Amino acid sequence: MFSGRTRTERVERLGGGTYCVFPLQDYVRALREEPEYGKHGENGITLVKIPGLRVMLKVLRGGAMLAEHRAPGPVTVLVLEGEVRFHTEEDVFRIHQDGVLALPAGCSHAVEAMSPSAFLITIAPEGPVDAALHDGRLPGDPHL
Repeated sequence: MFSGRTRTERVERLGGGTYCVFPLQDYVRALREEPEYGKHGENGITLVKIPGLRVMLKVLRGGAMLAEHRAPGPVTVLVLEGEVRFHTEEDVFRIHQDGVLALPAGCSHAVEAMSPSAFLITIAPEGPVDAALHDGRLPGDPHL
């Protein structure tokens, strides 16, 4: 998968100060071909994981949900394909292909795919939580 590299090999190049180009449509296609997607209707990969920045790619089958969770910093979500609904405590945001949503740090939200969807998530973790994330210890959010 992904240029013959395993997930473990890819992780080694995420924070090493190297330049990376990610062919997102190839990644989306490969994520949908993995057993995880077929079994659970969702799959994802962390593309960048360095202090102060996380970039993740997620794919969801139409009707799939990500349970309510919080991010440890401000979040942006760019919908690459399909349509998703973000349910926050105050509102529901419907984002279509090429739409971007910005959420503040700690905002509780759930995600619902209205159709087969792919989206790019960027998180800027804040404070001590960032150090814990960088060490691979993730306090409270299984989706990061």
